[in-house]
Amino acid sequence: MEHSRSLGPMGLLLPAVNYANIQNVTVGTVYGPRTIPDYQLVYVVSGRMDLLIGSDTYAILPGECAYLGSDTLHKLSVHPDKSVTFISLHFDWHRLSPEPIHPGPKLKNFTGSPPSEPALRYTVEVEGYGSVTIPVHFKFMESERILHQIVQEYKEEEHGYSFVLRGLLMQVLTEIMRRELDVSTTRSSKRSMIRNALQMIVERPEHAWSITELAESCGYHHIYFSQLFKEVMGVSPKPYMIHKRIQLAKKLLLKEEKVEVVANKLGYASIHYFSRHFKAITGMSPSTFRLYGGEDDQKIE
Repeated sequence: MEHSRSLGPMGLLLPAVNYANIQNVTVGTVYGPRTIPDYQLVYVVSGRMDLLIGSDTYAILPGECAYLGSDTLHKLSVHPDKSVTFISLHFDWHRLSPEPIHPGPKLKNFTGSPPSEPALRYTVEVEGYGSVTIPVHFKFMESERILHQIVQEYKEEEHGYSFVLRGLLMQVLTEIMRRELDVSTTRSSKRSMIRNALQMIVERPEHAWSITELAESCGYHHIYFSQLFKEVMGVSPKPYMIHKRIQLAKKLLLKEEKVEVVANKLGYASIHYFSRHFKAITGMSPSTFRLYGGEDDQKIE
């Protein structure tokens, strides 16, 4: 199943704004589950919005932005605490004409239980750097001014406004690219600081490594190590170890090994405990996975 899609070389893209608005919505407002025909940036000015996309959830706080891809099922809801003011920007990554095309008629609401498969990720090829993944959730306070300008241009429709919108949108998307390049460079250098721990986990995922053992292998105090690990990998050491263990479990189950045998090999004291971890990550029981098989879609580096 496809879980990443290239949008093409950055230098050849012609992005175009479709819709832009700033609005205040009350507690209890929910958008979706739904899909959109284009792409969307949702920037929270005040309050909080909760995003469910794929198998992940995000809290979008003031100064933060969410990126929603085309035809990616998602649900946005206002947090129960208070109303939200947010900027909604719909756009296309590449279109010859800069004239806005409102996405409204092609919005699709979803009924039933949304699937929990990983959300589709989008990448852009940046000359001299390679492939850059557009994040689903990121801080973006420094570009709030430009987003307000886009809203104003869209509403006023002054002469040549569509070309101004394209220029402003290019600035916004460039800032996202530059931010991700900075983040990737920082993470890459810091990843080397926990290399020993990552190697231990990968080589022996069945072992119940303690945080202290992992921290000592890198020469750090366990508290600092845990903070550094989460900053670099995006998750704490324990859930990372569980994911690696379940990845190995999938491979063993696909070799038609019995659930009891796999649980034992991975160091689980009981099948129940193993099954609970497995289902929490894959969405199905080990026996069901073993019966139907499947690709390892939920990789974590």
